[in-house]
Amino acid sequence: MWALIGGIASVLSILGWLGLNNVGELKDLVADSPPSSSSPAPYTSSPTVRIPDDSDTGEGKADEPDPEPSTPAPNPTEEAFEAISAGDCLAVYDTGRGGTTSVDWSVGAPPDPVSCAGEQAQVQVSAINTACPTGYGKSYWSYRSATTGDSTKLCLTRVYHANYCILGRQSGDSISLALMTAVACRREPVPVPYNQIMHITGVYRAPAGADANNCRRVAGDQTRYWAALVDDGATLLCTTIYQGG
Repeated sequence: MWALIGGIASVLSILGWLGLNNVGELKDLVADSPPSSSSPAPYTSSPTVRIPDDSDTGEGKADEPDPEPSTPAPNPTEEAFEAISAGDCLAVYDTGRGGTTSVDWSVGAPPDPVSCAGEQAQVQVSAINTACPTGYGKSYWSYRSATTGDSTKLCLTRVYHANYCILGRQSGDSISLALMTAVACRREPVPVPYNQIMHITGVYRAPAGADANNCRRVAGDQTRYWAALVDDGATLLCTTIYQGG
């Protein structure tokens, strides 16, 4: 009993030394006191964000699609040449402006074919894209496309009609006929070096040994004729100097 009383007295003595009045204040003091030491928070590293490159994924950059091949612009002249077939007849002729060394065609591209039986037909296409035959009343017309590089060559044979006119070149008493030309039958200036308009008086099947004497239309005909054998000698073309107005 006396020991218990002594213990209580010791506690009260300690409280008094601390300036506390009772045991409840001691409990509050203990609760409010900070811990003697604080343990550091465990270290947690921040996650590293890594962007994969092409080598990680095993995939390269997507191949860019090849550009679409460009379509050549339409070429009306090339299309006109390619539309022509062997046997077609065309209303095309040499104007004579190219002189005696070259042909100046009356149009820049072949027009639509016309009837070979009609008077509009001035040439007939005998072959295409081959070595063209040569001779009186024969020529060719070629075109090379700057777009595709393709070439088309038309072999042409002249078609003659009575009462039409062609150009001539007179030197003295001789007249050379420009057999691929055509010209209006009227008195007007003609391209150099030509100096005559020749009127076609007849187109005949040529007899053996045919010449200008076979051009006489009636007995005693005194007309002066100039003639040429065309179609490889099969046809006699008869002309005279145009005398009309």
